[in-house]
Amino acid sequence: MDMIKHMPEIITPPKDFEPLKVSNTELVKNGLPPRPDKQMYPKLRALWEDMMARQITIIKPELHVDTTTIHYPKRTVDETVVFDNIWSGAVFPSPPAGNTFYTITGAWIVPNPCPPPTAKLSNGNFADGTYQAAAWIGLDGYGTEGVLQCGTTSVCVVSGGTITSQTAYAWYEWFPAYPVVVSLAVKPGDLMQAIVCGLQPTQGSVIITNMSSNISTPSISIAEPSLPYTKTLVPLLGQTAEWIMEDASYASGNPVVYTPVPFSNYGATFFYNCLQASKNAAGVGTEGNLAGANLLNIVHPPTTLSTAIQENNTVFQTYAYANTPSTIP
Repeated sequence: MDMIKHMPEIITPPKDFEPLKVSNTELVKNGLPPRPDKQMYPKLRALWEDMMARQITIIKPELHVDTTTIHYPKRTVDETVVFDNIWSGAVFPSPPAGNTFYTITGAWIVPNPCPPPTAKLSNGNFADGTYQAAAWIGLDGYGTEGVLQCGTTSVCVVSGGTITSQTAYAWYEWFPAYPVVVSLAVKPGDLMQAIVCGLQPTQGSVIITNMSSNISTPSISIAEPSLPYTKTLVPLLGQTAEWIMEDASYASGNPVVYTPVPFSNYGATFFYNCLQASKNAAGVGTEGNLAGANLLNIVHPPTTLSTAIQENNTVFQTYAYANTPSTIP
């Protein structure tokens, strides 16, 4: 795997900054996303205005590389092992004709993880271990070598047969580089909002906001990664867009060996504000929602680990194992 050689410089706006009153140049200069064009992207513009009008505290987060967990594309040709059934959610396998995806946004409720049904022992206790589920949004990764993504991972730890902790953390990743953990406070039940942008094939950015605490990262710039063996750069292609609940993998050893993370019983969670935008070479763009997206389930025969159900054009839910679907809160 490719290590991140240079962590990005984090820029935050001054306390008296008024994003609704300044130019796009000033927004980007101060670590905020530019306002979407109102004619081409009216729904994204409305969402941007709503976010900028909030009294959100923007922090300068600490970042550290996580070399133990990896968030794979749905299929990668760079490794000998093919991970082909690790995603549950909604995917656009291609952009509109002549366009490439360049931004995606979404919100989700951070799941509260529990041990899976297979961890239940005959004595009523649970098998000791760590059980996880990752919720994220991203660009590329559905049949491509790279994926630019950000999200949260919910972690359940069982020790001595009982649940000892149920926690969550925020992260971003441009695979094949390792994920980067972000020091944004997150807990199960929080409502998160995120934006992933492919500014150009060699440069991306993410913003992660905890809507429950009203605390956000600024725009975090991410550089193009490279393949671990050939060192070939992996640009952003803008060929797919997705909102995902994932069964991630552990990475260990040299050479690196990947093993699936035990998937938690995360109950059910909703993804909201599911919007994506694409544009052509001339910069003419269009926005879309979930209409026309493919829904994916995680199935390890004979067990379905996670199921996706679309509620409307901007909302869908996923639920784990044999749980029943929830109603929109």
